[in-house]
Amino acid sequence: MKILFFVGKGGVGKSTNAALFALKLARSGKRVILNSIDPAHNLGDIFQVPLGRKPKELLSGLSVMETDLNQWVKRYLKETESDFKKVYKYQQVFNLHKYFKTLKYSPGLEEYAVLLSLVDTVQKNSSKDYIIFDTPPTALTLKFFALPSVSLLWLRELIKFRHIILDKKEIITRIKTAKRRAAVEKDPIMSKIESLIKTYEEFSALLKNFATTRVFVVLNPDKLSLAETCTICSELENLGIGVPLMILNKYGGEEEFFKELEGHYKKSRILKLDKQDEEITGIQTLDSLSLPMALDEI
Repeated sequence: MKILFFVGKGGVGKSTNAALFALKLARSGKRVILNSIDPAHNLGDIFQVPLGRKPKELLSGLSVMETDLNQWVKRYLKETESDFKKVYKYQQVFNLHKYFKTLKYSPGLEEYAVLLSLVDTVQKNSSKDYIIFDTPPTALTLKFFALPSVSLLWLRELIKFRHIILDKKEIITRIKTAKRRAAVEKDPIMSKIESLIKTYEEFSALLKNFATTRVFVVLNPDKLSLAETCTICSELENLGIGVPLMILNKYGGEEEFFKELEGHYKKSRILKLDKQDEEITGIQTLDSLSLPMALDEI
């Protein structure tokens, strides 16, 4: 299984390229699922079919879906509230449940919703040959790429803090050492933290595994697009994620721009996709386009 992320500035053609690559791979006999995790979904317009959060098979080997991030936010909040109620049963006495609604205003929820949807898509489609993600604009995309590493730092400190709490609890209740160990193993909060750490470690490793996961940056031949591409590549490099392919979309013969891009990113292959006279919509139109690279190189 390979995972492909199409990233780049808003409006450069990420969705179109993700759709094009997905279709070509499916036509070659690969089993592909294409998922839009961009709140402003475009895949339905490109394929000219209504899409939703459940995969829809558009042709043999190709299923397409559009993730509902709001649904993932609601799911996360519901699960969090349920966990709180199980662990802190006394919250009913203090009416703490009234404050759970404030969780929906927490910063970072949208990024976390994206991450949850990514993990869910990968877990449910491990039998596919390719999982392709059409991503949100740059800021949100970079945040969810960084989220597993940031969350791991926080969770590893949190588990230390939980050990301190349990040790204090042992002193207060005068629990013997053998019993203390049993209590730590059964502690629901500790179990939840350890489960999250395992999930984030696996997904963080997946993102950095070049044999499995590849990030393709899409840009247009203009200065603003290039500037944002530089930011994306720099941030991904800091996270240990490489960019093997850049797609220069809507290319109209800007050879100087192409050479400048080659000079900046000598380790990345740069693919030129010519600007089309008509809007690219519908499977027939996508089929008429060609990819200037072999599919076994993707």
